[in-house]
Amino acid sequence: LGINHGDLNDHNILLDTDSASPESPRYRVSGILDFDMSYGCYVFEVAITIMYMMIESQDPLGVGGHVLAGFESIVPLTAEERDALLLLVSGRFAQSLVMSAHTIRLQPENEEYLMITAKTGWKRLAKLLEVGQEAVEKIWFETAERYACNDPPIDLVLHSDQSCILNMGK
Repeated sequence: LGINHGDLNDHNILLDTDSASPESPRYRVSGILDFDMSYGCYVFEVAITIMYMMIESQDPLGVGGHVLAGFESIVPLTAEERDALLLLVSGRFAQSLVMSAHTIRLQPENEEYLMITAKTGWKRLAKLLEVGQEAVEKIWFETAERYACNDPPIDLVLHSDQSCILNMGK
């Protein structure tokens, strides 16, 4: 248990680029915005972040493993939390999609912003359910395990100031 950000998504994460080549961009997190802080289980933070990263990712099923690896490098999940992860991600999809549909009725002038998740969210949620828990967890947990074994499926460069630069192109 602890303090959770509550809305960690690509719109709330600031990145700096450290790349000599536009073909192979490298990024590092430089800031985090819009704290919807709450006290609760850390697994909720992971589920929220995975859901939002799935919205924009070119590899929506695979991105969860990268998020999980980063989180577990600091705070490993328990077996019970890992067992609940897909349900929590699916629940966050449902919550976000239903809330945006409701809020559009109340604030039609904000439809463009409110539809960000819905543009791909329903498809991503359907894909999770279609693929099933066992297959999705296999993807996520095997990807996270590769990081733990120092064989990440992305390039990482650690600079002398201890900032980590990543390249998702591997």
